[in-house]
Amino acid sequence: MTSKLSGADSEAKPGHRTARRILEREAYRRILAGAAPETLSEFAAQLSVWFKDTYTAASATPTSFIEATIHDTWHRRHELIGSEL
Repeated sequence: MTSKLSGADSEAKPGHRTARRILEREAYRRILAGAAPETLSEFAAQLSVWFKDTYTAASATPTSFIEATIHDTWHRRHELIGSEL
């Protein structure tokens, strides 16, 4: 599957999907589905593969960018799924 993706986040127009928004949404979806791995770096690596496979026309997205993008969602994951760990 290939999907359109607008350029850099700073150039995106309202309503256009950016890598940041897409990655945040997919991270959130996976966390709520209980499909998140044990570490943030592993999660970022999984999302990197998924993003590359799904958005083949998009430029390469460094794992460090993905980690920074999903950092807050990752650290709120127990709150999001209602766990007390």
